[in-house]
Amino acid sequence: MDGHWQPYTVVCQVCKFKYNFIGKYETFDNDFNSLLKRLNVSDWNNEKRRGASGHNKWTYQQLFSSLPDNLICRLKRLYNDDLQLFNYRIEDYVNRTTLIC
Repeated sequence: MDGHWQPYTVVCQVCKFKYNFIGKYETFDNDFNSLLKRLNVSDWNNEKRRGASGHNKWTYQQLFSSLPDNLICRLKRLYNDDLQLFNYRIEDYVNRTTLIC
């Protein structure tokens, strides 16, 4: 599998290291500012992030709407540890009220 698509739980080896900070993409700005405070960094030039996709749940719902349930279930199994670790529900992103995997 291409490293860009590997689950974070594999890439970051969450069971091997004791992380003391985990930020989320949806709250990146607040999380990053909290991290700067914890590190006592006050002179950081906090420019707008580059390369942000600008996607939100609605956009992902549109993207996933054409995928069959069996493929979504495969994605759910592949990324299950990530979904649990970061408190995500795939059902929120696929706009399906009944997804049985």
